[in-house]
Amino acid sequence: MIQLVDKLKERGLYQNTIVIFTSDNGLFFGEHGLFQKWLMYEESIRTPLIVSWPRLSPALQGRTYEQMTLNIDVAPTILDLAGIKPPARMQGQSLKPFLTGDQVTWRKDWFYEHLLGCPEIPPCEGVRTESWKYVRYTKDCSLHSPKRYEQLFDLNEDPYEEKNLAYDPGSKGVLNEMRDRWRHYDRTIAVHPTLS
Repeated sequence: MIQLVDKLKERGLYQNTIVIFTSDNGLFFGEHGLFQKWLMYEESIRTPLIVSWPRLSPALQGRTYEQMTLNIDVAPTILDLAGIKPPARMQGQSLKPFLTGDQVTWRKDWFYEHLLGCPEIPPCEGVRTESWKYVRYTKDCSLHSPKRYEQLFDLNEDPYEEKNLAYDPGSKGVLNEMRDRWRHYDRTIAVHPTLS
């Protein structure tokens, strides 16, 4: 990214260019006994997102936000910054209000699905809120038993996702809330709804 910025400055384009640096996925380095990028653990779903807009006033530069952004927010952001209204069918929200310091109503949760299935990578869907994560493995898999194995993590108390609360009687209320949220998303936006 530094070389790109240096080249933009060299060509006199830097002040008129917005640079967005991100990645399509995170990466496991042995966490949870996994490697590469699969499944809904934090190591796999968290990605960097840096937006550089030199025209912003110094008071608006260098800020960090805790809101949950997704890769589907990048395209609406680019269109919005270019003065183009994103099509209604486009998922995601423009990040421009964060850049300009405007108030915006932001997502409190989001839906995850990974449909590619093979013996090592079970297909799954889930919901991530600011504090909780629910994962539902949608097919029987050699790595998981019983069929439709579920996970529930309290991300405030267990940020490394080591204690699955899905089968803890004390977490039944939260589990049912997260299942309801998953059902909502499964009916409305899932690529291949799994409800029977």
